[in-house]
Amino acid sequence: MKKTIGLFLLAFSLNSFSQINLESILEGGVGDAQALLRGYVKPFPTGFGNGINGGWYTTAKAHKLFGFDIAVIANAAFVPASDETFTFNNADFTNIKLDDTSLSSAQIPTIFGSQELADRPLLEFTDASGDKISTSALPGSGLKEEINYNIVPSAMVQAGLGLWKNTDVIVRFVPSQSTEDFEFSTFGFGIKHDIKQWIPFVNKLPFDVSVFLGWNDIKSKFFLDPANEPSQALEFNTKTFMAQLLASKKFSIFTLYGGVGTTSYKTDVNMLGSYTTTSSGVTYTDPIQLSYDGSSMRANLGLSIKLLFLNIAAEYALQEYNVFSVRAGFSIR
Repeated sequence: MKKTIGLFLLAFSLNSFSQINLESILEGGVGDAQALLRGYVKPFPTGFGNGINGGWYTTAKAHKLFGFDIAVIANAAFVPASDETFTFNNADFTNIKLDDTSLSSAQIPTIFGSQELADRPLLEFTDASGDKISTSALPGSGLKEEINYNIVPSAMVQAGLGLWKNTDVIVRFVPSQSTEDFEFSTFGFGIKHDIKQWIPFVNKLPFDVSVFLGWNDIKSKFFLDPANEPSQALEFNTKTFMAQLLASKKFSIFTLYGGVGTTSYKTDVNMLGSYTTTSSGVTYTDPIQLSYDGSSMRANLGLSIKLLFLNIAAEYALQEYNVFSVRAGFSIR
């Protein structure tokens, strides 16, 4: 299971980033390359940072003492149409400009944008020797044309344990894995506490109420060409935090649950290794370091079904990037 999650993220990440020819982008220098990639890459770390907080719980009710659950969670963060393009402003760049001199700015695809040449304006790069090279803006992934949605996937294994005073501790943990293609590890910690028990009159209500805090730390590195260029890698480091007030109501084998609160993330994206430009022959080492962060209100609603010890759930969350999560596992309350 751990290896499956790592390979799942590896395949998606390499497919999404395979169209980036970093040597060509670096013709305009590191500063312009970073500015261009910052807008182009943005939906991926934003979606991952939003999506990874899905599926933490399926009920506001805490386990009984030493009750436990273990589950596999898959999330899909939906990239809004507004992030399928970003604005390229000539004024933000020194050595990269729009080839059409009548334009000072244009909308160009992000990594989840269009692959069509008609949607990718020509950009003019001035290299270190002063030569000018024109090429189309980077293509999008084309994912929307294949499945009708632009999504950023994430997956997780987690376990929860009931302790004293109606408190659950939850751990998300994948030990460090390392192959010739990728390195991956994750750790997350959450705590859910029943607050209904402490509030007079509220403790008589026919539904459960609790508070939840959760934190994730995901480290991953994907080697772009391990056979020929082992130092070239794409590195992601993501930290997230979520705080919510939860409520749920059990109906026979079904439980309706939801929460409101906040979610936040910080993701660093680094291009590691040595890259030599084709035109000027300049070599850059570890040239790209990007950082993204954000926070938003979060509200989610979900439904779980429990058949004996098997628990299956699905939920939808409204936040910066909306997230759909599915979860399957075993629970002994």
